[in-house]
Amino acid sequence: MLEHSNKTAINAAWSFFKGNYALNFAAIAILIVLNLLGMIPVIGMLFIFAYSIVSLAVQIYFGRAVAKVNDPQDLADIAAQTKIGDLLTTYLQTAAGAFLGFFLIFLLFSFLFGIAISMSIDVEQLQNGMMSQAQMITMMSSGGAVGLLLLVIAAFFFYFAPGVLGEIIKTDDFTEAFKKSFWIFSPSFWKRCFNKEYFVLIFIWSLILIGVGIVMVLMASSIILLPVVLVIAYIVSLYNAAIYVFAADLAKE
Repeated sequence: MLEHSNKTAINAAWSFFKGNYALNFAAIAILIVLNLLGMIPVIGMLFIFAYSIVSLAVQIYFGRAVAKVNDPQDLADIAAQTKIGDLLTTYLQTAAGAFLGFFLIFLLFSFLFGIAISMSIDVEQLQNGMMSQAQMITMMSSGGAVGLLLLVIAAFFFYFAPGVLGEIIKTDDFTEAFKKSFWIFSPSFWKRCFNKEYFVLIFIWSLILIGVGIVMVLMASSIILLPVVLVIAYIVSLYNAAIYVFAADLAKE
């Protein structure tokens, strides 16, 4: 079993990537194509769904490999023996189940967000320009308070998401993955995540994601560096998958 740390997760992701450049660049190319096809009007949404499911399937494949090895370097050997078809399709059913579950959760939060905003803002008066300055300030304060509350709620669920995804990685079928996606609402699972090891892992992971995200945004402003950004994004997705596996292990009963 690997040490459950961010350093190990990074090493694992890099070992898998360098273990088979052809495999991973092929996966990146396919994901880019799916993403581009998502820009097609009307049917583009289907390709966006396909992109999400396939990218999650890659993470599940890698995550399950991480759970099996005792040394990050062993992942290079696994990558060398992996075919592109296996990487993309072995866990498609599991990925599809998880995607559907999280998509429904996203719709739920979007609905609640819309209700919260509509209750805090008088859209009709705003459109008609009938608000006084005092009313405008009150409305903005109310909207800000609602936004802050929603941000806190989102951060709360974000803390448990890696553990839930780690549990999903362990599943073998659509139905089980779908059901486990709703563990993010489970108080019993929340309780398992409230321990020092889990907190430290997720806290450091969050800081790394923020830092890498800022760097990627800055690099993406240059067309020349865009291919590098895409490669980094792919490696980060593998790193995330390793963190999910570690988080599930650290979510103690």
